[in-house]
Amino acid sequence: MDDLIGEIARKTVKSWPDLAVGTRTARPKAWGALAGHGVTALRARLGRPLSDEERRALWAALWREAVRPP
Repeated sequence: MDDLIGEIARKTVKSWPDLAVGTRTARPKAWGALAGHGVTALRARLGRPLSDEERRALWAALWREAVRPP
């Protein structure tokens, strides 16, 4: 599952670079939008809602990817 979460996080940040930059620069609502896109992508891949643990793991992976210097 960690591999899938990492893959979704990387693809989400790559697909939404403006939101990743907004997250790094603390632009209002950028992080929420980026997280929402990631949750939607993982949910679609799994075909079910995420558990709290999966959601939190995805948020952590998204944050690491978003704040990583380009």
